[in-house]
Amino acid sequence: MGQDAPIPTRQKRQRPLSHDADHPSPSQRKRTKETTADSLLCATCTLMFSHQGLEHLNSPSGFRHRTRAERTTSENQGCRLCKFISLVIGEEHDMSWVTDDRLIFRNFRSAHSTSDASSIQLPGIYGLKGILESEPDKSMITIYPFAKKGSPIGDVVRRRPLHRDVRSGNVFAAAQSLIKECMSLEKPHKHCQYSRDIMLPTRVLDVGKPGDPRPTIKLRVNETETNAPYLALSYCWGKQPKPTAPVQPLLLRRDTLQALVGEIRLECLQQSIQDAIFVTRKLGFRYLWVDALCIIQDCETDKDREISQMASIYKNAAIIIAASSPKSAKDGFLSKRTRSYLPDYELPILLPNGQRGIVYISTRAYEPEHPLDQRGWALQEFMLSSRMLIFSDYELLWQCKEVDLRGVTGKGLEYLQPLEALPWTVFDDDEEPAFGNLDSDKIYLWKTIVQQYTERKLTDPDDRLRAIQGITTELEVLWRDRNIYGLWEKWFIQLLTWYKPQVDRERTRCLKRAPSWSWASLNGVIRYEGTLWSEDAKVKSLTVSAVELTCRILEEDEINDDKFHTISERPDLVDPSAELRQRGLQERAAEYLLLGTVKGDDDVEKGIGLLVVDVGTRVYQRVGLVIFVDMTLWTVAKRRDITLEPKLRG
Repeated sequence: MGQDAPIPTRQKRQRPLSHDADHPSPSQRKRTKETTADSLLCATCTLMFSHQGLEHLNSPSGFRHRTRAERTTSENQGCRLCKFISLVIGEEHDMSWVTDDRLIFRNFRSAHSTSDASSIQLPGIYGLKGILESEPDKSMITIYPFAKKGSPIGDVVRRRPLHRDVRSGNVFAAAQSLIKECMSLEKPHKHCQYSRDIMLPTRVLDVGKPGDPRPTIKLRVNETETNAPYLALSYCWGKQPKPTAPVQPLLLRRDTLQALVGEIRLECLQQSIQDAIFVTRKLGFRYLWVDALCIIQDCETDKDREISQMASIYKNAAIIIAASSPKSAKDGFLSKRTRSYLPDYELPILLPNGQRGIVYISTRAYEPEHPLDQRGWALQEFMLSSRMLIFSDYELLWQCKEVDLRGVTGKGLEYLQPLEALPWTVFDDDEEPAFGNLDSDKIYLWKTIVQQYTERKLTDPDDRLRAIQGITTELEVLWRDRNIYGLWEKWFIQLLTWYKPQVDRERTRCLKRAPSWSWASLNGVIRYEGTLWSEDAKVKSLTVSAVELTCRILEEDEINDDKFHTISERPDLVDPSAELRQRGLQERAAEYLLLGTVKGDDDVEKGIGLLVVDVGTRVYQRVGLVIFVDMTLWTVAKRRDITLEPKLRG
């Protein structure tokens, strides 16, 4: 038998959640195909993928597979499915499976089905959920099997390779059904009713009245505070041509405003915007908000005003159209061609008639890798929206605050919820949300937002704070707090514990964008080091222009030589001294500012502080984060009042 292919326990990468450690995302195994003449299944696994096995899978008692001891024997004898089960369960639940406990499989139609497979005779296998006989409520493994059309095993395994279909009549009818259910006048989704104020934004595209046989497109300026439902487009702009290029995309500028108010020719628009207009009309809506055509791109005053309204624009949109699959607006999202989806892990099955069928399996819900999910601006568009239609790799997906990510038809893939650590209901403003009441919830949420946001890319790095302004604006109201350069006033000391991972340290800092104590002064990924168990530093006063602390600071000559090895420095920059040299501060020695303490797994306290440099009379610039293993260092330090350096004027 040939070498076994590695088990694809994750279809796509898993984004890091708000774990406070400098660890990369879990590495993913590369999946390979393997089919050899003697790579067959054991008798029990073969029986499970048969009509007789299907009867057991659909029965209340389920299909009795193997005990752990039996599975080990079968695996050693060459059964690829037993080996697959062993490796998958071994990764996550190995300690839960005792030797003589039996694995029970049941058939399920889909992750979105409310029917119980044990009470309905399904015509084939759609999904297999495995539990232990001793723990019937605990899922040990989920298997999603596929078979190609025409395969001898196809009458038992009913999932087929998934071909991209995001614009057919059936798909749009299914989408309209979900929209109708969510926005029902009689019984709407409770958590999807943010958009109570449906006044149109300052400008929208009027794509014509529904049913108009010859609809036109024009820019509508909302001068009379018109109330009407509208859609909004979330998309990747992509690399834009240079200003000197002969062909330029049509944008709203001061010199094009009047022309766009008159009429806009469809063929003059970038393909993603053309596609969004098609979707808007297909769904029966008249108005569409697109940033490129609704914000004056060469007017900073207009951009600042409209960006400050982003929270309400996305929050009040009836639906967000997410053009997730294209990297650029010129590519469009309706006609994108992709290979059919089929898992790579193959199981050859010998059928009773001597034929051989191939079953393709995966064990996890699918997580798309959308270019849109790498765009910095798209995070707030996702978080603030009530409903989204996502034009994905293989399907048109639906997501609202009460329905997890799914294909609109419910017949395709099961999906891993993107940004699952960011609960939408935290933005509910008419009642206490299910998550987010406690300070610890809010600190966790904000750290997660910052960590996931800073993994994304911005075309203009100076948008570092602006691209998240919609979220901060909304949370300032709900949390009754101020966000100052990306840190919340109430938890200011807690949120100073950010750091740059070593592999992602920057070469320069932008002090004209934000002060050094703010993560927004740097580009790239930001992480957090623990949650402070106790705060040693205290905020004396905090404004946009000045931060004054009462804290303890250690100078280098106050530390014994035998204690330096207990201090771990994490500089913000690749070469911290280069930043100081540029400012003529190369002779200044770094000092340590104690923020507070955390408790490790061994319940031992460690200190967390800032690595700082005195740039004036007790005015300090941050240059990094510091971890102190030995807290006795601080017995010699005296408390004093200091100022953190403000943002430099541009």
